[in-house]
Amino acid sequence: MSDETDDRLLALEARVAALEAQLAAPAPRADDSGLFTYGGQASLGGYEWSWQVSRSPEWLLEQPSAQLAAVLAAAGHPARFEILKLLVTGPRPITELQAELGLASPGQLYHHLKTLTAAGLVDQPERGVYRVPPKAVFPVLALAAAAVDVAHQS
Repeated sequence: MSDETDDRLLALEARVAALEAQLAAPAPRADDSGLFTYGGQASLGGYEWSWQVSRSPEWLLEQPSAQLAAVLAAAGHPARFEILKLLVTGPRPITELQAELGLASPGQLYHHLKTLTAAGLVDQPERGVYRVPPKAVFPVLALAAAAVDVAHQS
């Protein structure tokens, strides 16, 4: 396949994943606790993203803590968060990631990628190439936004 075809296929996958996520998400239900909504529009790595998710705070707080903590722990390591920041703009080969992160050996990088993959924050669409999957782009941006908001509180 040509690079143009690959790019078009990745863009199509991103659009389909965003639509599927909207359909698969439980219908927002406002309850006595209210409704928490996040989303937006972004242009990253040549892709256009649009996302909106609504959940009741009560539903969010009922989710199993272990699963949520695993995602937060995976993203919470400084090296892994740097990897997410690079991959959220689009897929990258392992050699490019290694060079951009200034790592002498790929071993440590593979360790971090394994943790991010297990948490669902990264996947491998082809051999030696990693990305933040389309369904996780806005959640990763939301994690970054929430961290910035907490870190910069007065």
